Amino acid sequence: MYGDILVATDGSDIAATAVDQGLDVARAVGATVHVVSVVERTDTDGERVDKSRHQEIVERVEADAVDEGLSVVTSVRTGRPSRELLAYADEHDIALSVLGTHGRTGVRRWLMGSVATAVVREARCPVLTVNAAVSTSSGDIDNVLIATDGRPGAEAAIEEGLDLAETYGATVHSMYVVNDVHSHMDVVLEAFEELGERSTSTIAERGAKRGLDTERAIERGVPHREIVSYAADHDIDLIVVGTESRAGLDRVVAGSVSQRVISAASVPVLSVRTLER
Repeated sequence: MYGDILVATDGSDIAATAVDQGLDVARAVGATVHVVSVVERTDTDGERVDKSRHQEIVERVEADAVDEGLSVVTSVRTGRPSRELLAYADEHDIALSVLGTHGRTGVRRWLMGSVATAVVREARCPVLTVNAAVSTSSGDIDNVLIATDGRPGAEAAIEEGLDLAETYGATVHSMYVVNDVHSHMDVVLEAFEELGERSTSTIAERGAKRGLDTERAIERGVPHREIVSYAADHDIDLIVVGTESRAGLDRVVAGSVSQRVISAASVPVLSVRTLER
């Protein structure tokens, strides 16, 4: 399902975990891996030193990937990290980008928190993010959680989640969270629960047609907290959420919570952007 996967690295431990996740997915789908590192532009000799260090980093990842039988392309670019990663993805028809949520190279901080935010917000392809709470990849994805708010903007994320679940033979967990913070009126909450029933049932039916096991969950509470809690309680290996672009602004499907899920989850999060047509 993915022909080319971009794996971003700055040599940090978190980036190494993201690399492991990216290589695992590439192995599962037979994708070419693009290992990319970005040196921030400076006016000093430090830039040349950094470029040499980053070249060593991508070469180490390349060696590991080749040992696993993967096809690999490497690139060290200079500039603003988020901009360079987005540009590389567009230039090389990347189908999936994988990166950590922050990292550190030498004494200079590569602000992967802000980098990840920008990439998730602007990328034309799905983005798999890994934060510091994510342990080293086991290589297996047995349970996939697809969070939905029942809106059309969630469709791309649903399809992506089902495709990955089918690739791994994983159980699909479809989840809808009724945000009870903004209303305590039973009639309103019940209406949202009915929407959640329809939305999760549709996902379950689509998963079943692919021969996948499915589970559904309707919860009340703060969306990102409920999603992260459910993932922890049900041995979820991957959370899938959607983002929707409207009029130059990004509204996060599933209650505008994807960035909070990315920060709080202890498993990788796949963000899928629905592009405005």
